[in-house]
Amino acid sequence: MNIEEKMGDVLQPGVIIKPQMDKELAQSLARKLFGLEPVSCVEFNSYDDRNYFMVMQSKTSNPNITEINSPGYVLKVTNSQDSKDPDFTDAQNLMILHMAEELPVPVPVKDINGNYKSTQDINGTSHIVRLLKYIPGKILYDIPDWTTKHFFQCGELAARMDKILSTFEHPAYEERSSIWFLSSVPHLTKFTSAVKDASNKEMAKDIIQSFCQQVKPLEKSLPSGIIHGDLNEQNILVKKIDDKSNEFVVHSVLDFGDSQKSCYVYELAITIMYMMTQCRCIPAYEAGGHVLAGYLKYRSLNDDEKKLLRLCVAARYAQSLVMGAYSYEQDPGNEYLLITSKNGWKILREFWSIPADELYRKWSEIIENYDQSCKNYFS
Repeated sequence: MNIEEKMGDVLQPGVIIKPQMDKELAQSLARKLFGLEPVSCVEFNSYDDRNYFMVMQSKTSNPNITEINSPGYVLKVTNSQDSKDPDFTDAQNLMILHMAEELPVPVPVKDINGNYKSTQDINGTSHIVRLLKYIPGKILYDIPDWTTKHFFQCGELAARMDKILSTFEHPAYEERSSIWFLSSVPHLTKFTSAVKDASNKEMAKDIIQSFCQQVKPLEKSLPSGIIHGDLNEQNILVKKIDDKSNEFVVHSVLDFGDSQKSCYVYELAITIMYMMTQCRCIPAYEAGGHVLAGYLKYRSLNDDEKKLLRLCVAARYAQSLVMGAYSYEQDPGNEYLLITSKNGWKILREFWSIPADELYRKWSEIIENYDQSCKNYFS
């Protein structure tokens, strides 16, 4: 199967895929499918899916739930595009259960029929519905003061996940594609019209072209496996060190909807990019050095990965900004879609203007501060 065939089911411009529903319908699904009675229901932010956080009454008619998860549950209604691939949802559920053996992740719950998922007709469109146990904590985005410790810990988390998932396989991951995968960057040209600023659009096109010329030819030879694929500030869960402390540490990860079989350097690049978005304690481009220092505790990079890392970070930034602009066109008023773009174009322009040797020299200095034996990492 060639790339064009694989991309046949990937999102096309003008298609609305987000479930068209409200909280009342979400609560009704919780009752009908899972035998649970919601006490409260709050919708979480999401790009393409619908996620509803619910606290439930202490009793259930579901024989597959032996104990109510007191912190609550998240009812996840998958977008119509991803709902076309039920095998992937099965694979994703198995992957989460695999990760749960070593990390506290939100595991799926069986419905009244003993299934981890079902397909429901919602306003004339088919959507996969699941229920996940809620893990208490805050998302990193809600922590006002990010520190270099957080960047380091996020790098550790990314590498730990990749290491855990190196022992997991599922055939559904073999041919899965999405416009949000870094491997799909060449297809961003279909969506750049949503970027109205001419200079920003030109920069995005320059990055896309560079990615096509330098990264894609080496993609199949780069180390790969199952990756999370979207380790952003909305998907990283943090918790307080203790009840008396105001210091937060990285605790877990949420939302495996973009998990994929792909290059490990893409996972690292995605993590670096999102740490740059809200970086205020240091110049944004330096965040990558701290993320990489944490990542290297569990996995090193080969020469090709080192060479391509800067471009992969820039490509993910361009991807997020272009698709954010496009998604906002489809869902105007959803300010969540513009989170990255608030400072993103400025940060990306500054990052893209830094020569690779200068950037890598600074990152090497940061890495050496964590590990004296790791000198001149990029040389």
